[in-house]
Amino acid sequence: MKTKIFERALIFVGIKHCGKSTQGKKIASHFDLEFFDIDDLIQKNEGISPREIYTKFGKEKFMEAEKNACQKLAEFFESKNRTPTKKAFVVAAGGGICENQNALEILKSFGTIIFLQAEENTAADRIMREADFSTIPIQNLPAYIADKNPRSEKEAREIFHDFFTRRNNQYKEIADVVVQMENASKEINTQKILDALEI
Repeated sequence: MKTKIFERALIFVGIKHCGKSTQGKKIASHFDLEFFDIDDLIQKNEGISPREIYTKFGKEKFMEAEKNACQKLAEFFESKNRTPTKKAFVVAAGGGICENQNALEILKSFGTIIFLQAEENTAADRIMREADFSTIPIQNLPAYIADKNPRSEKEAREIFHDFFTRRNNQYKEIADVVVQMENASKEINTQKILDALEI
């Protein structure tokens, strides 16, 4: 892959808190490439956060906004093809990109899909640390957990387990490269990505 790695964008996918943005920025910095976060692009394009779009207007509206952000990245990639500079850049996709077929097809047209496979307990712990269990309904949980109205951390973790298993299978199906992330330093995981990409 080494000779072709910079001919396409590097697109990181994976479950929330797997390190997509952190590692994406580190890889981009390492090779002096531009970095984009699709959630940030959605906020810029729509004027409100992805979570607000989902909550106020529903899943379909969010998926449309996500697709539009991906289309802008595709257009940016095409514009780079007309210049002698590096064509590659790095993208962190939202956690639900694997269920947005229209957006995914756009990304696959110009990018290499890299699945950062988190350890389940690590991802769950990070999500639970952000949640507020002092109220019912529990606050600050991802929508896919909150929608099922868990009443305790135990219930939230059970919901997450089912979700994690399903999503992992989806990510593996769409990925060109799979990197098993470790509960280790950012630098160790960055090196695992570089090794997987054979850079």
